[in-house]
Amino acid sequence: MRNKIVLTLLCAAFFMGCAQIDKFSKKQQKAFYISIEKTACFGNCPIYILELSKQEAKLQAKRFTEHEGLSNQRMSDMEYKALQDSCAQADWGNYATEYLTGYSDLPSTIIRFSIYPTDTIDIRYEGSKAPADLVRIGDMLHAYQKKMQAEWPASLD
Repeated sequence: MRNKIVLTLLCAAFFMGCAQIDKFSKKQQKAFYISIEKTACFGNCPIYILELSKQEAKLQAKRFTEHEGLSNQRMSDMEYKALQDSCAQADWGNYATEYLTGYSDLPSTIIRFSIYPTDTIDIRYEGSKAPADLVRIGDMLHAYQKKMQAEWPASLD
């Protein structure tokens, strides 16, 4: 009987722990910040910075984008939650700071991430050289930048 109780408690602790691994606390959700920066190459690569915090997206489109300038947009609850969930699954503490190919003509992707106001993680990578979770987050942010470009207010042109 005692073994059944111990086994039940261990199973409950395991499942409760698993349920919390991929989530941020309320405090972390409030401090959540992520940005993507696409750098120049020796061609027509888009150059921009997209910052996201508290569902507010700020795009600074610099060069080789459909529109250039500054645009702000509110991210939908569903998009923001999907991004936070992907970030919660990433292993931020174990990533290297750079995943570079060594070729100087490739654009870099720089992702900055924080769930604590005084601690930001910067990771730079080229192409798909970074871990799959990080590339997926970069792809999500790049897709959101494309969406913001498509919905660019005419008053900003």
